[in-house]
Parts: sequence; structure tokens; C-alpha cells
Amino acid sequence: MPEATGEPDAVEGAEETIQLEHWIYGASPEKGYGTKAESIGLNGPLYQRYLGNHFTPVRVEKTASGSTVIDARMIHPAPANDEVLLSVLGRGIPDEYNRPTIANHTVVLPGKLLRSARLSFNLAEAAILDFDRRVPKATGRIEPLSVRLPAEVVPREHPGAGIRRLITKAAVDTLVSRFLTDSHGRVLLLCRGSTHQYRNDLLYKLVELLHAGGEIPLFTAISDAPTLSAMNHFRLAISSRGVRADGTWTLLDASIDQPTLHPIRGRTPVYSRVAEAFGT
Repeated sequence: MPEATGEPDAVEGAEETIQLEHWIYGASPEKGYGTKAESIGLNGPLYQRYLGNHFTPVRVEKTASGSTVIDARMIHPAPANDEVLLSVLGRGIPDEYNRPTIANHTVVLPGKLLRSARLSFNLAEAAILDFDRRVPKATGRIEPLSVRLPAEVVPREHPGAGIRRLITKAAVDTLVSRFLTDSHGRVLLLCRGSTHQYRNDLLYKLVELLHAGGEIPLFTAISDAPTLSAMNHFRLAISSRGVRADGTWTLLDASIDQPTLHPIRGRTPVYSRVAEAFGT
């Protein structure tokens, strides 16, 4: 089988199907955590280095009941090949002592297709979840993920469309200013009382909106409160509760009604895209 390229295999203007490389990281009884399955054409070490030692950076209960819900998303740029890693974090199979575990299913996305809006995080996530339903105990070598891209539609939907139901424009404008003024700045975005699905959806829309024009390079992000040891692997963390963090982090409330930072001169396009996404 030829190596998957992540490029369309059909003519322009029609529906197309792409093949995406992916791998599954989780716990195996008597073995502990490690890579359980990977697609045929994946060069694992090339991509797994971007996740370092934070493949499962969210908290999990250490009790047999395992009542804590685990449903988070991580995004990591893989700039060497202009690609993006999307990780779906969920509950894995219990270990040999019946303790709950975390599973990480990561897919490699072509940056070019994400920027064109033909491929979205939602489409990639749907392919991951479908695979997990069909092959719940995947191990060893597995097939790439098939994702059907919709035909190109003109005019296209604005990046971040629908974000206004999840966060205020003042909060997004503040986040833009923070990232434009500090290329290494970190933000904890507080969404009090939010659900996992709410934060996952917000993560996708924020990354797609802020990265659309290239003024803000793609950044590491997670839709749940990371463990303390993993905090500094991310530039954006979205949480429903307060998180212990050092002074390099800015706390931003998703419901503020006035920007807390002034717009940055000469960077009008990114603020304009935010306004378009909010219909203002």
C-alpha cells in the first residue's frame, strides 16, 4: 500500500477522499502506557516527539469507579512537514487492577487543507470516533483514516463561524492582542460551568479563526485543564475551573464584555476576521 499523503485523490470541485495517518496511545494490562496501534505509513518518531511526555496530560481518578469524564482535545503544530496533530483524549480500557486509564488517538492533518477550509478539525474528529467505534481494541498496524472532503463551496463560511455562542468578542479580541504581543505567551481561558463538548467546540473554532490569515502562527492548545507538569507544553488551555499556573500565564474569562488589552496597530486583518465571525 502506498504511503498516505493527505492530498486529495479526485478532481477539483468535487467530493474528495484523503487518507490520514494516525496512532493510538494508551494503557495495556501488564505493560503500562505506550503506543498500541499506528497506521501503516506512519513515521511514528517523527510526529510523537511533538507530544513529548504529555500524551495524556489530563487528570483521571485513581479509583475503580472511574466516574470522571475524560473528553478533551489537543492541538500541536508539526511544522517540519506543514502538518498539525489533533489528539482526541478519552477513557481507555481499565488496567489490570481495574483502575481507569486515558487513551489518546492522534491524527496527522495537512496544514494546507486546514487553511483552505476544505478539511476541518470536526471532520477529522468524526473519522477518529468512527474508527474507535468500529475497532475498539485496535493494536499493531492499522489502516489510515479515510476522510471525505466536501466539494468546494463559494462563498466559503467565515473561519470561526458560530463562535459567538461560545465566547464574547471582547475575550477573542483580548486573546488576539495577547498572542500578537508575545509569541510565547500563555493564556488560561476560563469557561465557568461549561461542558466538555462546549470547550472542544470552542477550541476548534478559536484555532481555526486565529490561524486563518497567518498573522498568528498555529499554537499548542488543549480543551481541558492540563496537569501541573504538562501546563507549560501549551499556549492555550480552556478550562471550566481555576488552574494552578505560574506567572507566565494570563487568565482570561470567556464572558468579559470589554477587551482587557488594546488592539495592536498594523494588525487589522486578524481583528477584522474576528468581527466577521461575530457578524459585526
